[in-house]
Parts: sequence; structure tokens; C-alpha cells
Amino acid sequence: MKLTYVCFEGTPQELDESEAVRELVRQWSGTVDTVRRTPRAVVDPESDDEVDFGWLVEGDVPGVVEEGQSTVKAQLAFNPAAQQFLDFMMEATSWEGVVVHGIKRKTWQEGDPLDYTGYLRLRRKGSQYGGFVYVFASTGVINFRLQYSDEIAELAPDAYPLTKGNYQYRVNIQIHDESTLKQALALAELAYDAT
Repeated sequence: MKLTYVCFEGTPQELDESEAVRELVRQWSGTVDTVRRTPRAVVDPESDDEVDFGWLVEGDVPGVVEEGQSTVKAQLAFNPAAQQFLDFMMEATSWEGVVVHGIKRKTWQEGDPLDYTGYLRLRRKGSQYGGFVYVFASTGVINFRLQYSDEIAELAPDAYPLTKGNYQYRVNIQIHDESTLKQALALAELAYDAT
């Protein structure tokens, strides 16, 4: 599969007026994913200044239930690697039995909604363990249910060991490009197979 990522910089007016952008878009062949980010620059009516509200994620975040969609999209708004994060979620949630959960906070009571503001847990349905990964939409950090080792270091050179927190979750990586996305998926597969 071949992916092409193109980024145009400019104000909405400059992009609308650009003949080069119009020609490139016209010639673009192939399909476009429904999950796309579009800029949310809003003009403040009182000052005529543009206010940057990050990116608007169109379409659903893979695996996230309806009650958590808007919260997770808001977190993705300022993640510069939001598309790679969405690609990670698309792939990981396609694996057999993977379910995405929000978190029950310490004050959670029966009937309360789950919390989607900090991180999400990807869990293999029927597993006796917790999540095989915890994902942070706002930063693209992925925390794996793995122990750091030479094998992990070779498989994912951008991964780093954790020395604090739950002893079963000792490997992190931050998705910031296609290379770290591939490494994150390889680590997630290891963690998935181990649960």
C-alpha cells in the first residue's frame, strides 16, 4: 500500500486563491480516508483576529465508543502526529477481540460514564490481564504491557524504558512519524500476543 501525505501551509484565503493547490487537488487520484484533520481557525468578531483551535478530526476515532468520541477528538486537536495516532488505532482495533475502554476514575460509581480525558485502554476481550496498551491521544504516547529488553530496543529503537509506575508496563514510545508508528505497532503486537 502506498500512502501520500501532503501538507499545505497558508491562511484559508491563501489556499483558496492558490492555483497550484487547486491544480494539485484536481490531479490527485485515489481514495481519501474519511478520518481527516482540517484546520479550525475562527475569526473573533470583536477583534477580527484569527483564533487557532487546533485541528478538527472528521470521522470517528477507531474503536472509541460514541460517548468518548468528542473528548478524544479534542485531545487529538493539538497532537501534531494525530493522523499517525489514528492509523495506530485503526490497525490495533482491527485485531481480533480488541476493545477500547475509557477509564474508571477512583471516584467512579455505578452508572457514571467512563473517563476519556487522560488515556484509553486497549484490551483483548477475554484476557485475564488489563490493557495490552494504554494510549494518550493528546501526546501520541503509547504505554505497553511489556518489559524493556535488548529485543525491544532492537525492534523499536525509539522506545524507552519506564522506571516508575506499574511494573508490568515498562515500555513507552511516542508516535510522531511513520517510523515510530511502525515501531509502536510492532510493540503493540508483542503485547497483544502476550495477553
